Amino acid sequence: MSPKMNIISKFFKVATLTVAALSAIPALAETVLTYGEPGPNRGARAGATKWFAQEVEKRSGGDLKIEIKWGGALFKANASRQSIAAGVVDMGTIIPDYFPKEMVSFSLTNLPFENLDPWVGLKANFDHMQSPEVTSNLAKQNLSFVTSYMLSNVIVLCKGGAVRTLEDIKGKKIRGVGTFGKIFGDLGANLVSMSIYKAYQGLGNGLLDCSLGYMSATIALKQHEASDSLTKLNWGTYTGLGIFINKDALTKLSPSQKNIINEVGADFINYLGENIMEADKRAEDLLTQGIEGRKLEMITLPSSGSAQLYAASQYHITKWEKEANKSGLAGKTMVENYKASLKKYSQERDLNGYPWAR
Repeated sequence: MSPKMNIISKFFKVATLTVAALSAIPALAETVLTYGEPGPNRGARAGATKWFAQEVEKRSGGDLKIEIKWGGALFKANASRQSIAAGVVDMGTIIPDYFPKEMVSFSLTNLPFENLDPWVGLKANFDHMQSPEVTSNLAKQNLSFVTSYMLSNVIVLCKGGAVRTLEDIKGKKIRGVGTFGKIFGDLGANLVSMSIYKAYQGLGNGLLDCSLGYMSATIALKQHEASDSLTKLNWGTYTGLGIFINKDALTKLSPSQKNIINEVGADFINYLGENIMEADKRAEDLLTQGIEGRKLEMITLPSSGSAQLYAASQYHITKWEKEANKSGLAGKTMVENYKASLKKYSQERDLNGYPWAR
C-alpha cells in the first residue's frame, strides 16, 4: 500500500472509532416533573396550568418538562400537601383550606379583604408568598412556593330559592368556601361539608340548596346544569390556591432550570390575571344568555349586604392573626403587609393600567 493510501486508511479508521465512541455516549435526557392536579382538564384554571407547563418546556428548549395528572388521579385535594411533600409527585396544586394549621401562612390571602380585582389579588399574594417568613415556614414542610392561582370573586349558586339578601341564606344547606363559608355559617346558613367537585351532585340530589363557588368554574364544573340562580356577592377574591414544588425535587434541578421555574411562575401572575378576568366575563355572558337553552337568574347582592359581609369578615381576619402567631409567624404584621400590597397594586393599575394593556 502506498504511503498516501496508508494515511487515508488510518484516517478512516480513526474517524470510524470516533463516531463509534460518540454514539456510545448516552444522550442527555430531559428532566420530567410530574404534576398532580385535583381538578378536571377543562376551564380557566386547567388552561392556565397547561400554559405554565408549555412555557416551562418552551423556555428550557425541552430540557425541562411537566407531565400533568388531572382529576385527582394520584391524590385527592385533601391529600395534596402531604403527597407533594412526600414526593408522590414533584409538584402540584394545593388548596390550603384543607390544611388550616400547616398552610396557615398561605391561607391569609383566602380571607375576604376588600378587593375585587383578580390581578391585584394575585400580585399581592405573590409578594406575600415570596416573603422570607413564608418561605421558611414552607421549607420546614419540604415545600417551595412557585406561583398562585386565582379563582376570582366568590358567588353563590342555588337550586330553588335564590339568595337575594343575606336573610335568604338562613337555614339553607350551603356548601362553603373556606372562611367565606364559615362567615355564611355565622350568619345563619346550615353548612354542608362537601368538595366543590361534588357540588353538582349535591345540588342535583337535594343535599345542597346552594353552593359557594366562582363564576368561570361554574361552567367548567357544569354546576349551572344543577342550579337555577347565581348571586354575585361582591365580597373579596379567593386567591390562596397555588402551585408548589417538592423542595427535594427543586434542589435537584440545575440553576438554569430553577431560574425558568421562577421566571414562568412570576409571568404566570400577569397571564392568569388577564385570563381569569376574560373567563369570568365570558362565563357571565354565557350564563346570562343561556347555555344549550338553560339560563340562570343573575342576581347582585345589595351593597348593604356586601358591607355586612365585610364587617363579619373582620372577626376571622383577627382570628387568623392569632393562629399565625401560634405557628410562630407575625400575624398582624403579615396582614398589614398584605393590605399594603393590595393598595400598592391597585394604585399601579389605576396609574398605568393592566400590564397586558400597556
